[in-house]
Formats: sequence, C-alpha cells, structure tokens
Amino acid sequence: MHLLFATSIVPDGALASGYEIANAAIIAALRRAGARVTVIGFTWPGKPASDPQNTIVLGAVDVRTETASSRQKLAWVARAMLSGLTFASVKLRVVNDSEVRAAVERAGPFDGYVLNSVQFAGAFERLFGDRPSLFVAHNVEHRSARENAQAAGGLFQRLLFRREARLLKVVEERLCRRARFVFTLAEDDRSALGVASDDRSAVLPLVTCAEPPVQKKPRRIDCDAALIGTWTWQPNRIGLDWFLE
Repeated sequence: MHLLFATSIVPDGALASGYEIANAAIIAALRRAGARVTVIGFTWPGKPASDPQNTIVLGAVDVRTETASSRQKLAWVARAMLSGLTFASVKLRVVNDSEVRAAVERAGPFDGYVLNSVQFAGAFERLFGDRPSLFVAHNVEHRSARENAQAAGGLFQRLLFRREARLLKVVEERLCRRARFVFTLAEDDRSALGVASDDRSAVLPLVTCAEPPVQKKPRRIDCDAALIGTWTWQPNRIGLDWFLE
C-alpha cells in the first residue's frame, strides 16, 4: 500500500517541537506496518527534508506568528478574510492548487491520503477528495482557538480567534466525516471530534522510537514530573497554567 502523507511541515530530522516528534513517530509506524509512505508538504527555511527520496517539497515557508513582522501578520489576516480560510491555513497558500496537484501527481500511483492535522488539509481541501483518506487530528483545533479567544487580551485578537474557532470547527467536522478513519493523540479528542466509536477512530500511542534507548549510565531523577512544550505558543501556555493551578 502506498500512502501520501500530506502535512504542513515535512520532517527534517530535528524533532524541535511536539508536532514534529509526533509526525516522525506516525510516519515510522506506518512504514513498520508495511506501508510505503511518501510525504508532501513544506520545509522550514534552510532546513532540507530528512528523507528526500520519499518527500515532495512544495517550497520553504515560515509559519510562526511570533517571529513574523507586523506587515506579514496583517497580510495573513487580510488573505484569510478575503479567502474564507483560517489564519493557520492561509499561511500555506504560497502555492496554488494546480501546483499542489502537479506535485501530488509526481508521487506516482498511490492508494490514499493521510491528512496530517487540519492546517494543510484545510488549505488545499478540494484536492484530497479523489481517494480514500485517513485524518490525523493532533488536537481539537477549534477548541484550542476558542480557548485562545477567551484568553486574548485585546478585542481584535479575541475576534480573530473566535473566527478561527468557528471555521476550524466546520473544517474538522468535514475532514472527520470524509475520512475512512480518524486517529487522535488523546482519548478525550475522539468524543470532542464526534468520532468516539471504535469503528471511526482510535488513539495513537506516541512513542519516539521502536525500542527504548539504552541507558549508558545511571539515570538521575531530579523531579517527579516534567512538562515539555513551547510555552510561548498560547494553547500550550493555557495548558501549563491549567496544570499549575
């Protein structure tokens, strides 16, 4: 079986975020299960794909809001409003549908799509209806956007996140409805996405390697619990605050 793994950012081997760690683990698991996996998406600027023989790169793009200039942020907002897309998806519209379609055709014959998270699938949704698909929901994105709106300090930001939540809910419902099966990364997300039954979804246990790493020296335990994450990213920060409270 040949699967086309459609994602916003292709693996570069760095594993610098939870999203990238999850992607690498999911792709490796599909290959261990016997599937041939070709990845399609964008790279971070200056970071080539870690597996170029099995990767189709659409270009380089930096989608981080926190490092973008004010001019770039306003451009993203304007394009999102004009296109009807989410703020997250419009960042990926640096190529058009025909360019993505041509890239998909270069993958050769394949059996189905793995739509990895809502951002890329939402940006080019019309292109992925010709074959069966699996949908990997990293989060319940509309819920995260709603929480961001509640935590926003200014009116404009609050309205922007409310719009994002409204659009994301519709896109997530559509992707789940069209998918043959949905994978989530947390048990609670299954019911939140409306796919709680076992014939519609399952939770992916996230592991970073097939075998546990060998301990070369005695392990020193300095704390009882550890949290990893990019705390400048608002959804993670909200989760951290919840945990601490």
